[in-house]
Order: sequence, then C-alpha cells, then structure tokens
Amino acid sequence: MGTGPLEGITVVDVSSAVAGAWVSSHLAEMGADVVLIEKVGTPDVMRLTGAIIGDQSGCWVQMHRNKRGMDLDIRDPRGHEILMQLVERADVFVQNFRPGVAERLRIAWDDLSEINPELVYLSVSGFGPDGPYAHRPVYDPIIQSLTGMAEAQNGDFVKAVVADKTAAMTGANAVLGALLARANGAGGQHIEVNLLDSMLSWMWLEVFWNESVPDAQPTPTYSEWYSPWKTADGWVAANWVNMGQYARACAALGAPHLADDPRFATRAARLQNSDAQREEFAKLLVELTTAEALEALEAADVPCAPVLDRSEIFDDPQVRHNGTIVEHEHPTAGHIRTTRFPARFSKTPTQLERLAPGKGEHTDEVLAELGCSTDAIAALRADGIVA
Repeated sequence: MGTGPLEGITVVDVSSAVAGAWVSSHLAEMGADVVLIEKVGTPDVMRLTGAIIGDQSGCWVQMHRNKRGMDLDIRDPRGHEILMQLVERADVFVQNFRPGVAERLRIAWDDLSEINPELVYLSVSGFGPDGPYAHRPVYDPIIQSLTGMAEAQNGDFVKAVVADKTAAMTGANAVLGALLARANGAGGQHIEVNLLDSMLSWMWLEVFWNESVPDAQPTPTYSEWYSPWKTADGWVAANWVNMGQYARACAALGAPHLADDPRFATRAARLQNSDAQREEFAKLLVELTTAEALEALEAADVPCAPVLDRSEIFDDPQVRHNGTIVEHEHPTAGHIRTTRFPARFSKTPTQLERLAPGKGEHTDEVLAELGCSTDAIAALRADGIVA
C-alpha cells in the first residue's frame, strides 16, 4: 500500500457481510492498510453472493479490493493472541457482531482500549447496543420495513442493500472524524453505528418532510412524483423543479398551456397536485419515442435521461468519459469489472493496489510481519488456528 490520503493508517476488520466490511472498503480505497479477518474454514457470506468464480463473487471483487485477507480463529487463545498483536499496531478496529458477542470473545472496546488507548473502535449493529430489538437478527429488508422505506417505495423494497450501505457510509465518516479528533489530541474512542438510526437519518430530508413540520399542510413526497415516464418505446426520467424548467418542459412537449394552469403554476401547487400533473404529462410523453422525448427535453435544458438497463451502463458516454468502470484480470475470477473510487484527490490520489484477496491469501504475510517463523506458521496451520 502507499497511495491515498489514509496512507499509514492500519485497519483490522473482523466484520462480515456489508454494514461493517464496507466501512473498511472505504478506508482501503483511500489508502489504509486493511487486514480483513475471516473464520478458518468458513467463507464470508459475500464470497457466496452473486455470480461466483472460485472464491470470488461479483460482490467480493468490488468490496474487498485493496485489502489483505487473513484466516484466523479468534476464539482460540492462540488466535486471540495474534489478533491482540494486530490490534496493538492498528489505528482502527471494525466489528459488526450482535451486541454481547464482542464481550464474550474478549474483543470489546474495553478489552482492546487497554491494549491500544489510541485505537478508534467501530461497532456496527442492526438496532444499537441495547433496547427491545438489540439482539434480534436483521437483514436489510427488515430495516427498510421498520423505517418506512418500503412504504416510501409504494409498498416494495429498494432492490439494493441501502440500509447496510447507509450504515457503512455513516461508519466510515465517523471513523474519519475520530481519526481527526485523535490527531488533535482526543485519543482513541468507541464509535457505535446501527442500521436503524443510519437509515432513518438518511431518509429524513425528504421522506419525512411532512413529519418534520407536523403543523404544516402535508405535501406529497417523492414517492408520488419521482417516477419515470412511459414513452412509446421505453422509459425516460425527467424532472422539472423550478418554474423555468417546468415552463420549458411544457413548451418542448407541445403543451404550453399547462404552464399557466393554476394547478401547476407554482412549485407548491405542482407538489400538491402531483397526481394530476403526472396524468397530463403521461399523456404527452407516451406519444413520443424515448429518443424524441429526450431530444425535446434536452433542447429545452430540462433535466432528463433514458432509463438504462445495466448492460447499457458500460457504453454510456459520461460513464466512459469519467473512466468510472475499471477492468482487470483477477488470478481466480478472470476478467473483472469494478468502479473506481468516486472521490478524486488532487494531492493524494487513490489507485488500485490489490485485487480482492483469496480466502486466507495474506495469512502468512501478516503473520511474518508479526515475527512468526515459517515453522510457527506451519504449526498454527496444522492446528487449524490459521488457514
């Protein structure tokens, strides 16, 4: 490792799935040296999620690049001691066990802060460390159900792990804040992030705008008016927020009279009458092909885009211009395609340093850095402590 703004930061990650592991993904993308620890003999669930070649899945090759992978039995006293040696040298520790598990494993904040007072320790959970739901098992759709996200999507789930990713982004930001506080003399600290709180915070701006000001007249939310439009041969996304965009959209689609319709003459009116507005524009757009609709709306400087399927993303002109998609040859998975880290740093640029690790790929390398001899590593492997 050696590029990015987090060069010199060391992370030990014992989390699994997405909400914890994607935290260390962000840190690894920015140059941190991340050691990802998996159970001996048991692959992380994300190795088994999506299209799979060998021990690499379509999820794994993106989420765990720029990390080193190590298999370690942290429940065994010898494995626990190795973990403690890693913690002594670490800046950040990430875990997403259910509340109480870290304490039983003797890797809770109180345990590790005694070894390394400067450690930034992140706990990620579904609902928080305590409370009526704290010990329940949870997956992304459960959080979508409890937070109102499913209702906001007209009664269905978002077909992506939005709660896990939202919690992970919250966790990554919190770790960066704690590292800055440490640099300013605060020392190490324990951060707690959970999916429920993260998802509600992320949704609050627009999904809960009526509940934010309960004395105001309720206004339809984006779930009523953020939907694509059917065309004669496909679908387009088009939105007009201000009056200028709305008036130009009316003229471009051959209905200038709608600009003066009192139901839609102001932003507030268009929100309140969103169903009627959709009916009017649906009749206009369904008569046009997607190409005709886009040509008219683009000429009028109205925000619009085709609704692409996933295969079309790779040929999108802006995606190609940005170099968003990067392609590599992986020793196990063969040809892979991932996205570049979205933030671009002018003085500390990031780059792909390592492809996603095979299971236990860097175990020997990490142990050697801790001073283990070849014979000692062989003995640990023979006893099933590492793999």
